[in-house]
Amino acid sequence: MKTLQTVRMKPNPAGKDRSRNGASETQLGAEWADIKNMGTGPVDLEGVRLCHIAYAADGRSSTWQVVMSFRGTLGAAQTMRIHTGKGPASVLRAEDLQGADFHLFTGHDNYVWNNDRGDCASLWGPAASSPFDRACCDSWPPEGAVLHRVGEKFVPLAMSTSRHP
Repeated sequence: MKTLQTVRMKPNPAGKDRSRNGASETQLGAEWADIKNMGTGPVDLEGVRLCHIAYAADGRSSTWQVVMSFRGTLGAAQTMRIHTGKGPASVLRAEDLQGADFHLFTGHDNYVWNNDRGDCASLWGPAASSPFDRACCDSWPPEGAVLHRVGEKFVPLAMSTSRHP
């Protein structure tokens, strides 16, 4: 499991977050997180869960909430992109299709990732009491930006490249 890692995310897609009738599948699908197998062999995904921080209505407490659970295997060096919404992949913009081997959809009707308080993408194993992988983004990530992982933070590409020559 430890070879699985969240490597990129786009928590704040370009454009208005909601339209009068709710977000379209294209808008929802533009919010995503990438999980990559960093190992040299396939990884069994049975029981692995992608979670994020869900805040209580009063804003004082939070819990980990499951975004999606997985099964099957992910091959060495392969990346799966977890899109918000119901899909299908044909509604996605080209920019949201590039860079991933597989595209999965959460089935959620609303956006998942918190922008006003920041959020963390975490991966949990079967029956785990803590995540085996976790990386967080700050509040109000740039609109439409793909954030790249640097250590345990997701940052805009310009910041990630400036920190590493």
